[in-house]
Amino acid sequence: MPARNRTSQKIKSVLSLFILITGWFSVFVFQVALVSNLVAAEQGGLLTDDFEEYADGQSIIASEKWKGFEGFPGKVKPTAVVKGALGIDGSQALAVSHAEPFRTDGWGVRRQLAKPVSTGVVWVQCRFKPAKEWKTSTFFDLRGETSKDIIARIAVAPFQEKGVKELQMRWHSVFNRPYWRVYTKTALEQRWYTMTARIDFDQKTYACWADGQTLGEELPLTSDAALSHIYLGVAGTPDDPALIDQLIVSRTAPAGFTFPRLLPEPEDDLIYRFAAVGDPQLGFGGFETDKVRFAHAIDQINRSGAELSFMLGDMVHEKRDLKLYDAMLELVKRFEKPYHYVRGNHEIPELFLRYFFRELHYSVVHKGVRFVVIDAEGNHAGLNDKQLDWIESEFKQAKKVGEEIVIALHVSPWQNNERGRGKYNQIGKGRDRLRAMMKQYKVLLSLSGHYHRALWHGYEEETHYLVLGGTALVSQGAFGWCAFDVYPDRIVVHQKPLFFAYEKADAKQIHTSRGWLSYKELKAKHPYAQQGPLTIKRHRPVTE
Repeated sequence: MPARNRTSQKIKSVLSLFILITGWFSVFVFQVALVSNLVAAEQGGLLTDDFEEYADGQSIIASEKWKGFEGFPGKVKPTAVVKGALGIDGSQALAVSHAEPFRTDGWGVRRQLAKPVSTGVVWVQCRFKPAKEWKTSTFFDLRGETSKDIIARIAVAPFQEKGVKELQMRWHSVFNRPYWRVYTKTALEQRWYTMTARIDFDQKTYACWADGQTLGEELPLTSDAALSHIYLGVAGTPDDPALIDQLIVSRTAPAGFTFPRLLPEPEDDLIYRFAAVGDPQLGFGGFETDKVRFAHAIDQINRSGAELSFMLGDMVHEKRDLKLYDAMLELVKRFEKPYHYVRGNHEIPELFLRYFFRELHYSVVHKGVRFVVIDAEGNHAGLNDKQLDWIESEFKQAKKVGEEIVIALHVSPWQNNERGRGKYNQIGKGRDRLRAMMKQYKVLLSLSGHYHRALWHGYEEETHYLVLGGTALVSQGAFGWCAFDVYPDRIVVHQKPLFFAYEKADAKQIHTSRGWLSYKELKAKHPYAQQGPLTIKRHRPVTE
């Protein structure tokens, strides 16, 4: 081969190798960039819109990113227009208005996500400013593909409370269904508000806040749909529009936002945790809502790591409605660890024995604690001598082997409180002998339900009396249950509201069925209401 041809061939080979290497490098760079973008997307924002990319005066309805007011029945469709100098710090904002009022839960603007989200945790935040003449609700919904797929919701409207001159803002979040509400009232101000939501698709719960005010921290999602779009229902007038700004959807929390711990973290010397819940009472506050609340409590108890649980009576509301008994049997299948029933005044003995347990009085021993379950339904039904003799035999056995004693019964032997003074809330005959035995054998804890109030605590003759609120129609307190952390020298009691994190010692408010109530107000009416964790020194400490 001539030298010139050999040289030409070498040049071609080098060029081919260069092209090949360049191609490999390009693919490598592309792959690195792709992975980097995916990581960045996963760690950071999924959607951001501060309305700065739009022209002043531009309508966003039917734009590539926003849609709005489809199927609106009125003659003149509401407007959603980007306006300069109306946003936060003089930026642009979206102004929504209409000449006539309309239902903002049905017609509003929505922003579609690039891809639906159905796993992990997602944070969503938006700023809004109501019209000065605010006459209708604002809805901040996280929805699936259709308008019916409401996954989570923050809503607020002006509210006139009876006996209060000033208008207020009444916020609500929802649980399990879009129309089951949790209310919070705040002062009404015409300013920018920040609405924040945290959706946990794995736990199927969400949390939400309005500025620094908690609206809910463990609310069951209202749909199993994947998050596909953000819906905003706001309204004003052309001269006084409602404003929207800074919409963000992200995998990470907003700057400076710390999500609270929902369940208490035990200390290193924990022996075990058990749980107790007051009246589930299916059918008292609405059969379906009562089922959902109790099921939610069971799921939380499972996550808490409780090794056994006690239901403190009134599993059902109508004594002879077998549908309620059947429903309870289905619900308790959710428990992952042993559970125990206490008969209440709403279970007749024959059905309790048929459906729930073979004995009305029985005991459970777990890691040095003897739980003595007592059949005490109140209204002066009383305890007979045979029952009391059995109770004393249990107390004697516990003392003999050095076990701590905890009793569980529906109606408390503690009567020195405003509810305990009524006949309906009293054991009646046999109560005095029971109290004398409790003193003699040093019963540490008495657990009961029946009051349908926040957690109450009393201390008499070396026994701590706790009356738990439960999950059915609790007034002046939170729906929920209690965790009991058993240590060698103490038991620490934590109250866990269903829709909020466990209560801490510095809590200033408790959430009630009508909104937040300060502990100062609550204790003025009910001095036995318990705030934050309660530490109880054991009578029989564990020694090595």
